[in-house]
Amino acid sequence: MTEIPDTWCPTVLPHVETVDGRLRFMGRQVDVPGPVPDEDAVLLSHCDGSRPLDGFTAADRERIGLWRRHGLLLMAPPRTAGHAVPEPPVIVSPHPDDAALALGGTVARQGGRFLDVFSVETWTRDPYYGRRPATTQRLLLAEEAVAARVLGARVELLGFVDAADRDLRRDRFFADPAWSDGFAREEPELFDAVTERLAALLDGAGLVYAPLGVGGHVDHLACREAVLELARGGGLGGARVAFYEDQPYSLFSAAEETAKRLGARLADAGLGELRPRLLPVDETAALTKREALGAYRIQVRKGIIQRIRRHDMRLVQGAQGAAAPASPAAERVWLMRS
Repeated sequence: MTEIPDTWCPTVLPHVETVDGRLRFMGRQVDVPGPVPDEDAVLLSHCDGSRPLDGFTAADRERIGLWRRHGLLLMAPPRTAGHAVPEPPVIVSPHPDDAALALGGTVARQGGRFLDVFSVETWTRDPYYGRRPATTQRLLLAEEAVAARVLGARVELLGFVDAADRDLRRDRFFADPAWSDGFAREEPELFDAVTERLAALLDGAGLVYAPLGVGGHVDHLACREAVLELARGGGLGGARVAFYEDQPYSLFSAAEETAKRLGARLADAGLGELRPRLLPVDETAALTKREALGAYRIQVRKGIIQRIRRHDMRLVQGAQGAAAPASPAAERVWLMRS
């Protein structure tokens, strides 16, 4: 595993708090030796992603290493780090975390602009946060801000309400089949509002990534169908459109099947074919993605992040000939071509 350079910056996670002189993380006391003295509180405040690790004293670095082993912070590349393309892609992300989970390695290489559509959400399986919806909503957005900082992405929040918090969808926010457009149209006013907002925000974009819809989450389908609606009506101008492999849903459902069926539907409608492409993720980008995904604690389990990492590596191992990128990992998209 690639070691993190000392030029990277420790970044404390937003779930960390001190209560009665002791560290708490996600509502639970952290078993770090001794109470948290005033010096520790100051040091935690300095771990804001602005100072490189080699800018701390040896004693502070040891303490930071201890906190890192307890999962209280992650490491971010220096803010001066540049990206490989002058015009980074725009990624339509149904929720905070979707863009990073699917395309974090690509964004680490190229930069990116996240459009978080259904950014008002409180869903979690964690009992502590399940009893604190306002705190959960705030921290989910704070997680996204930290992950975007690590990846070098910009985030714009569109402020629509997540399906799990909408009365119509609360108990049924997965659709079958995933390649259909029917569920997106069950909420016509919402769908039209999402499409209108995206039309303004995607104006002038060069490359747009939208969710493929693997797994059938209705918010993902709504985002996909809104982009298709704009493409159909000429609302994207000359922007190229590609659909990314939704994570972690593609760990449990076949992305190839969704792409095949959706592609057939688009071809019948005269929108062209879908063709797969692997986007290379080099070692530095893979490391950056791993650190960024460590910010998502309320909804995403560590085991899922590990499985996504292995999935990205298997994409390269399963590719052949010219389709195989010369990198240890890759992320998969499908290009829409006429």
